[in-house]
Amino acid sequence: MTTLLTDDAVRRSMINCSKGDAKRMTVADAVVGTDLETVEFAGWTDPRMPQRAYLVTLHEGAVTGVLLRPAAGGGARRTAMCALCRTTHTDGEVTLVTAARAGSAGREGNSVGTYVCTDLACPATTRLERKPSASVTPDLGLPVEERVAGLRVRVDGFLAAVRGSEDAARTPA
Repeated sequence: MTTLLTDDAVRRSMINCSKGDAKRMTVADAVVGTDLETVEFAGWTDPRMPQRAYLVTLHEGAVTGVLLRPAAGGGARRTAMCALCRTTHTDGEVTLVTAARAGSAGREGNSVGTYVCTDLACPATTRLERKPSASVTPDLGLPVEERVAGLRVRVDGFLAAVRGSEDAARTPA
């Protein structure tokens, strides 16, 4: 089975932004045609609005997308670990992002935050499709299948937290 992303499917999948925000988003060309059965998520930064990033995945059997707000830059560049793929970056390429909670909680200003790879290339990094370097170090102590499974669990946990699901509190980070 394949779940190929289309521009329209990405816009309809967004759970934590208005229809107007979804309409104004720039869907990256590389995202259209992505098969969500073969990667944990598709992620990108909006080239027209760099203060916005997006993550789209299969969550609970449905294509689900979230609008992410990267923290303002300008801080010290330091070593940090992505909470999703658990890759360590020594060049400051991990960013704190926040996502408004879905529904009324988000409209009241509630959000969820986590640290992610700035380029949102976690699926490629986890599978070692992106060559490890001195500044990007995936956990090589685990087989690829275990790293991929862990990434899936952590992405699902993050989406559950954005949705406000009670399961989010029990999902391992």
